[in-house]
Parts: sequence; C-alpha cells; structure tokens
Amino acid sequence: MFLCCGCGLVHEPAEEGLESFPAISAEKTTKLLVPPDVRYLAVWRIQAPGWDRIRRVAAAAETAEGFVYVPAFSLMRPVVQQLGVALSLAQPSLELARGLPAQAVSRPSLVGAQEGPGSTLEGPSLLEGPAFGAVSPILVSRQDARMLAQFVHLAVESHEMHDLHPVEADLVLEGEELVFIPAVWDTRYIHESNWRLLLSEFDDLVA
Repeated sequence: MFLCCGCGLVHEPAEEGLESFPAISAEKTTKLLVPPDVRYLAVWRIQAPGWDRIRRVAAAAETAEGFVYVPAFSLMRPVVQQLGVALSLAQPSLELARGLPAQAVSRPSLVGAQEGPGSTLEGPSLLEGPAFGAVSPILVSRQDARMLAQFVHLAVESHEMHDLHPVEADLVLEGEELVFIPAVWDTRYIHESNWRLLLSEFDDLVA
C-alpha cells in the first residue's frame, strides 16, 4: 500500500488494479507540550462489536463503538502488540479529518528488506528510532490487519486475565479504516514501543 501525499489518496492493490481511498488523520488532542518532530503513524482500526471488554471501555469513554487497533507501519511483533493493546484498551476519542496536515506532507519513506536467510520486511529495532519521515509507510494490508486483529485481541485478553478462563479466539470483525495517528519518538514510553501518542488518553502514560 502507498500513500500519495500529492493527491492525499491511499492506493491498495486489488484483483483488478488499484483501489484508492482518502487518507484520514487524527487531530492532536494532547494537553501536553508537543515537540516539533511530529510523525503520523498508519494504524488500522476495525470494528469489533462482539468484543464485550472493548464495548464496555468504549461505553465508559463515550465513544461511538468499540474498535481493535492494528499498527500498520511496522511488522515487528512488539510494536504490533504494545501499540495495538494500548490503543485498543484506551479506545481513544479520535477527531478525524480527511487528508494530512500540511506540515506532514512529504514523500513517505520506504522500509527496505534486510538481506540474508530468514530476513523479513521490518522497520528499525526499538532502540534505533524510526526509519521514516513525517508520514509512516503502510506495511500491513487490509486483509493482514484482520488477521493481526486476532493477535491483538488475544494479547489484550491475556494482559487482562487474572484467573484461568476460556478466551474466545475467533473475534468477529466488521468495517475497517486506516487512520494516521500523530506521535513523537520518545524512549521514555517503553510500554508503547517508544512512541508517545499525541492523544489526551495517553497524557499520563510515561515510563
């Protein structure tokens, strides 16, 4: 998948060519000081109407419906798990706008594949910092996001589990959308893979 910052469209391979849809970005809602080096992270959010835990969180947060969040800018397991769990548990109230802020419009960096046996398409390590500019690449497709949503679901349930009980492994999912969430690289936020999400729900989360 590729974001064209010139036209503001995300292009996704399909059976009959490319399917395009407008990029959507979340506004910064943090009440804290915002550093200048803001980046926009591609994240899938997928409706999960049958997930009781998330429905309760969403109701308490007064958001419209419960979502499971899947980071789309990295294939590293800790990033998908930590940020996916954090966003899914927080159920942030996102103020969405079509397109990206003018200061973020730049050519998205591409993440290269490492050479050697068993190498995979991944980003930098958690200690190296991001290998992209203001706008992240999109490494996770719509179909892959639905598969990874099951992984995030199990990670949330195991994180919240305090006794032995069965966990429903097959989460029912509905519509999905790709959202670019503002964040800054900050190594103090170790539980969010060193990303400080510029959303008010994360203002008190610092290691």
